[in-house]
Amino acid sequence: MPDSTDVPATDRSRPADLARRSADLVDDSLYAPARAEADELGASSPDALTAEAIRLVARLTGARASVCISPAPGVPALAILAAAGPGAGAVVTCITDDPHHLDAARSAVRAAGHPASAARYIAARPLEVADKLADGAYDLLVADVPDHSVSRVLSRAHQLLRAGGALILIGDHAPLPEDADLPAHAHVTLLPVGGGLTVVAL
Repeated sequence: MPDSTDVPATDRSRPADLARRSADLVDDSLYAPARAEADELGASSPDALTAEAIRLVARLTGARASVCISPAPGVPALAILAAAGPGAGAVVTCITDDPHHLDAARSAVRAAGHPASAARYIAARPLEVADKLADGAYDLLVADVPDHSVSRVLSRAHQLLRAGGALILIGDHAPLPEDADLPAHAHVTLLPVGGGLTVVAL
């Protein structure tokens, strides 16, 4: 029987096998406590592979200033900060209307060894806060929002993000709404991790 290394890569790339092998590569210890805390408080969080995909996009965009809009921002915030690495000066602004989830995110960031200056925490209606943030001041926006809010998030992301930045929509939101306000050069990709990850490169 041939060794697995003798089998062409295309024959080893079945979705289930890829998912299993990908999961084996992820150290979930960074995210698991924050995910468990969010679950206890009644909100879901990205699984390990989804968190690692967020981390990858953050790394590829060189994100130093990011915004996370989520009912439970702890796991995405950890992924963003992990992408930058210690001492990089990266800052993530966490926005949720639930102060309990905001406290959980603060605890998760602190437990991961990040300084207090690595994150800002705002307890308010997320989209209203996003409207007040400075235009062109961010590299990455991660948003976990319902379908009816996607068009508004897309429009705001176009204004908030610098050239070369990216919007990550947690969940399968492709195809994007026809009324989405995006520049012609925007590129949309749906990553098959977790429940889907819709990435819009600007």
